[in-house]
Amino acid sequence: MSGRIVRLLIAAVIVALVGWIAMHTSFENTQVPVPLRGEAARNPFYSAIRFSQALGAEASWERVFSTPRTDAVIMLSSWNWTLSRARRERIERWVEGGGRLILDDSLIGGFEEFERWSGVSALKARRADEDQFHENGKEDEEAESEPESHDNEPAPHDNSLVSQLLSQKCDALVEDGSHRQIHVCGVNPLRSLTSSRKILWALRDGQKIHALRTAVGRGSVTIINASPFHYREFLSGDHPLLFASMAQLHHGDMVLFLTEEDHASLLNLMWRFGAPAVLLLLAWVALALWRAAPRFGPPVARSPSARRSLAEQIRGTGQFALRFGGGKALHAAAARALRDAAIGKFPRYDRMSSEERVAALAAASGMSADDLGPAVNSFGPRSPHELRHAIAVLETARRRLSAKAKHGN
Repeated sequence: MSGRIVRLLIAAVIVALVGWIAMHTSFENTQVPVPLRGEAARNPFYSAIRFSQALGAEASWERVFSTPRTDAVIMLSSWNWTLSRARRERIERWVEGGGRLILDDSLIGGFEEFERWSGVSALKARRADEDQFHENGKEDEEAESEPESHDNEPAPHDNSLVSQLLSQKCDALVEDGSHRQIHVCGVNPLRSLTSSRKILWALRDGQKIHALRTAVGRGSVTIINASPFHYREFLSGDHPLLFASMAQLHHGDMVLFLTEEDHASLLNLMWRFGAPAVLLLLAWVALALWRAAPRFGPPVARSPSARRSLAEQIRGTGQFALRFGGGKALHAAAARALRDAAIGKFPRYDRMSSEERVAALAAASGMSADDLGPAVNSFGPRSPHELRHAIAVLETARRRLSAKAKHGN
């Protein structure tokens, strides 16, 4: 009986515990951001581009600066101002001609050159604030009270899931003129912007200016003390409204986003700046491959393989002898043939002098001694015409001597 009572008490305790847990448990829906994918993960200005396009502007992310139309808007982020002097001067001329330039706090290098041109002194103001901050000892006090505060802060432009779950402080800045508040996240509290020129538009936090616009030539330069337009950061605070105000966005505007965090590939640059040369090179390579490729048949039709006549062979042999050796061998052969025919009629032919040989051949063949003399005795170089004439004379004399020998004359 006592054991049964104990089991009932244990069951009652378990039921009461389950009931208490059920009464104090609630389920709420929590949105957890997932990592970006596709173009949104590759393009840091994807949200800003889609926002601009929704307002009727023509927006794109460019990898290389090329001078746009005069009334366009250019947003520079993580941009080295003095990396290329020619590029910097092109940007300055474009702004002075009427362009609208926007920069965030990720400007790299060339602060003095930028201040000299635009009149905005951001770096000096930031250094002055940091120096004053160090002198007051506030930084050391905060480091002692919150030693791990910086470890939990996401790095600038960090697109990881952990950084998106961490809360980011957004400050309410007051716009000059309208006095409306615009919430901007990630503002550097140790920095204040100043300008030696007239400020056309500004966002203030008390005495500090965190965004301003000045006129440069017929254009304008707008700079902000934050980087609020990257990835999901564009969706925080009042960043869409801030971007529209900084860009002075209108329907039909051209908005270009440029950053040096991600460089264009070599092939992209080659095609962008040398497309005609690339096409010409590809055409030359295709032609070279086509010429070197094996063919299905001979390039020229073959000549018929019929047997050549005796006359063609004789002419071919003569042309070969004339081409190689100047025809001396052919003349020597004709002279030997005439000698063989002359010996049959004149046994003392080899012992005769040159004049006697010519006279005997002229008398026997009925030919002129003036024609036979040069043909028989001259062994110097001859022109093709002289060679043909000499061989013809020798062959005629040989045939006449041979004919007389057959008839017994």
